[in-house]
Amino acid sequence: MRIWLAYKFRGRNLDELRLVLADIRRLFQARGHQVVTMIEDIQNWDWESKSKAWAVSEEYRLANSCDLALCIYESEEPSEGRGWDAGFFAGMGKPTVMAIKRPLTIPFTEALFTENPANAQAGLPGVIRYDTFEEIAKVF
Repeated sequence: MRIWLAYKFRGRNLDELRLVLADIRRLFQARGHQVVTMIEDIQNWDWESKSKAWAVSEEYRLANSCDLALCIYESEEPSEGRGWDAGFFAGMGKPTVMAIKRPLTIPFTEALFTENPANAQAGLPGVIRYDTFEEIAKVF
């Protein structure tokens, strides 16, 4: 399965982010899945060098080859990309799964994921509550 990973990138320490994404990628690869991200696979770790319009057009091209969007929330801090990705995948009739770090709750956003009929068709939950990334990977 090809999984589009939506994660808060902007404002993060890039060295820390590289380690986090490598860990997530490793966990999913061990289960036979491929992880695709905007920052690695489209922006090549440089989100300032290309326009948002260019990045979104590239995302459309690449996201079409993915089976679902996995949107990870570790805080309530806004991230336009995760919402954009979830809406785009849901609009294509693809599953959108929200992984939310305990004890965080974001009721309105959670409802957007639980109401996607593609999740039920794929046998996937709309929301996964997790403490570690291993817990997320085990669902897939």
